[in-house]
Amino acid sequence: MKKYIAIAVAVLVSSSLSGCAAMFHGTTQQVSVRSNVPGTELFVNEAYVGKDNGVTTFQKRKNYMITARKAGCTDTTVPASKSFDVITLLGLFIDYGIISILLIDGAATGAWQEFDQTSYVIDPRCA
Repeated sequence: MKKYIAIAVAVLVSSSLSGCAAMFHGTTQQVSVRSNVPGTELFVNEAYVGKDNGVTTFQKRKNYMITARKAGCTDTTVPASKSFDVITLLGLFIDYGIISILLIDGAATGAWQEFDQTSYVIDPRCA
């Protein structure tokens, strides 16, 4: 009997160590950024992504600003917006959301949010 209780406790603890949003949608999202203006340098949080287009990975717990920059033009910066990932609510069935939603998907990984877009087109303002 003790063996079965130990197995049940182990299964319960291991299932609560990862949140539903983190399990199903991960803690990162791949995002592509491009510009319609040739020669535009693209930056995410001031880190160079590419010229004219690029692909990068966003961590869901962080905030990002995307900038398009070209000599002779005015820079354009847009924030990468996020919204609540409804898959997170499945954690209510695991442990009433106490560990899986609040601690794992929320505080530890930020997986309870998802980026609204996975593709951005951003152009600098040229005269």
